[in-house]
Amino acid sequence: MKFAKYILSVSTLAMAVTAPQAFAGNSAGATTNQPQYNQATVVDVIGMVTGVRQVSSGNPLAGSHLTVKSKTGTLDVYLGPADFLKFLKASFTVGEQIEVIGSKVKFENADVILTQQVNDGLELVTLRDPDGSAEWQSWGKEIDPTLVQ
Repeated sequence: MKFAKYILSVSTLAMAVTAPQAFAGNSAGATTNQPQYNQATVVDVIGMVTGVRQVSSGNPLAGSHLTVKSKTGTLDVYLGPADFLKFLKASFTVGEQIEVIGSKVKFENADVILTQQVNDGLELVTLRDPDGSAEWQSWGKEIDPTLVQ
């Protein structure tokens, strides 16, 4: 019985140490040409979700994207890693009216919004700090202070 408790404790500790890396964004296989959040280009957009898509890991901006149609046009809205959104229990569906606050940047000759906050009228989901630092980059570091750089 003591052995089983020891194995469970070691397994739990291992998960607590490795879980933050699962949300660290694009890992070793990802390309390095990620767009950067720019506070000077922050926009507030209200529109309707017309598409939901996932970009596979290893690609730039891997994770969940929304296509949002606003009064001024259609935009690609990058939310963050799919696993992080799943952890937050945040999901969005086609037809939903949302408000997005984020940095509108050029990436691969197209506009994309790197989302800081998204609000569907029921919940406000914060994905980045006001300075643009991704919440998933530091998620779990409070569990293991040695992971703080």
